[in-house]
Amino acid sequence: MHVRKVAQLLAAALLLYVSLGAVTSAKAHLVAAQKGTLNFVGPAAFLVLSVPVSALHSVDDDVDGMLSKAELATYADAIGQQVKAGVQLTGPAGALPLQLVMIDIEPSDHAPAAPASHLVVLGRYALQARGNGGDVPEPAASDGLSLRFTLFGSKAGEQVQDLTITRQKETQWLRFTADNHLKPLLPRAAEVFVEYMRSGAIHVLGGPDHMLFLLVVLSAGWGLSPLLGALSCFTVGHAITLCACVLGGVAVSDRIAEPAIAATIVCMAAFDVWTRRRARVLPSYMRLSIVFSCALVHGLGLAGALRDVTQWPSDSTPFVLALTGFNVGIESAQIAVALMAGLVVLVLSRIKGPAIRQRVARHSASVGLVLGSFWFIERIAHSA
Repeated sequence: MHVRKVAQLLAAALLLYVSLGAVTSAKAHLVAAQKGTLNFVGPAAFLVLSVPVSALHSVDDDVDGMLSKAELATYADAIGQQVKAGVQLTGPAGALPLQLVMIDIEPSDHAPAAPASHLVVLGRYALQARGNGGDVPEPAASDGLSLRFTLFGSKAGEQVQDLTITRQKETQWLRFTADNHLKPLLPRAAEVFVEYMRSGAIHVLGGPDHMLFLLVVLSAGWGLSPLLGALSCFTVGHAITLCACVLGGVAVSDRIAEPAIAATIVCMAAFDVWTRRRARVLPSYMRLSIVFSCALVHGLGLAGALRDVTQWPSDSTPFVLALTGFNVGIESAQIAVALMAGLVVLVLSRIKGPAIRQRVARHSASVGLVLGSFWFIERIAHSA
């Protein structure tokens, strides 16, 4: 058994050595800045990672944000310890140590001996549970894992880290940020669905522009039929755009989508003000058509949010579950907002009388006009 473990250790070391040689010869072409891979092979996971020098402490003597070969040699142990603490793989039984760590600077192709702003890190995680003689069947050994990444730099663009996770035919893409630095690896189907359902709900509830538009739409009529009609049009509209962007490859820049979303709030509120001042009832399909058209624009923002968190190839089962869960989360949040708003208006109507509904509609439209116009101008100025 000891001979087998020694052989496995030597094989892993050889693989890391060969990989390090490839990284050194290929330089930045193999591992781009803020990128990395974690490949599960049998009972082990192999890490290749680009780490910014500014994420490390007390290793840059001249404080130039770069690391030279001499500094790397001087602080190799300290760097290794910081890397192990900053990239932690955890399983059901606890943390799995990063072994056979190899580190080299990642200089420019044109100046191989020059200091570099990033390091290339290689290492190996052993996945077998202790005390089982290494007989945990694969892929069970790689189930239930999570990865914590905290090695974010101080320079522009160094607060994001992308990793590609592979296991046999499975692929998962992860993006770590300072406020989202813990990710489950290759989760089960139910976990994927629940995670993205939560993401969809959070995006709606945490997005003031989506919430305000929804409230402006709902405030024009608090009966069951108007509520169902408005929610249905809003749902179908943004679902069409969401699928077109995520599945059909349609792409619209945030510099266009975000001001357009603000413009829909102004448009919807202005239409409601106009209809009230005309003191006539317009066919319901006219208002629902506007709601549907505006929802198409809101779908652009929802598609951008989904792209930011999508972790799987578009032809995989987890992707389908993620897309379905995201939509379910959005609809659940919208229904919750509609129910809460309807309940508040119902209570106010019982206390203040039916006339309160018109006052709520007027105030909602006024707030929509003011805030929507402010957001539109702000976003246009920001994108200029």
